[in-house]
Amino acid sequence: MAFSRKIVEAKLALRAIHPEDFPAIAIEALEAGIDGPVTRRIAGSINLTGFEADELKPGFMTEAGLIEIDQNRAAARLAQDLARDILRDGKDPLRFTRAFECLWISADYARSVRDLGTMEDDIYLYGANEEGAREMVRARLAEIAEAPDLP
Repeated sequence: MAFSRKIVEAKLALRAIHPEDFPAIAIEALEAGIDGPVTRRIAGSINLTGFEADELKPGFMTEAGLIEIDQNRAAARLAQDLARDILRDGKDPLRFTRAFECLWISADYARSVRDLGTMEDDIYLYGANEEGAREMVRARLAEIAEAPDLP
């Protein structure tokens, strides 16, 4: 996967990058032309601890030109990215309602993704048949996927 500053910023804001995943992200950054001593140190790390990841994170963010964003914006970016992937690849949107719910919860119930985070409940409450539910979910995903890139 190519290095995306916006997605990495969002994952960092939601603490969704685990220490064992940090070296792979640093390698992607190096492949994207982002270089620096901290990035190289992370990329070459084996068994990076949480403490080490927390200590190296500010330097990596500086070298990669990343900024800290709030959870609301982070959740919206990740939801938009996931929605675009689902629609682009023709995946069944019903298989992802729980993923959006988990994103909503991990972002401390961010307003920006509330409608996506509650899709499973809406399907149950409205008693939609499977195809009706699929169309409802697809329409919600299309709305966010077709919006301009979020800042």
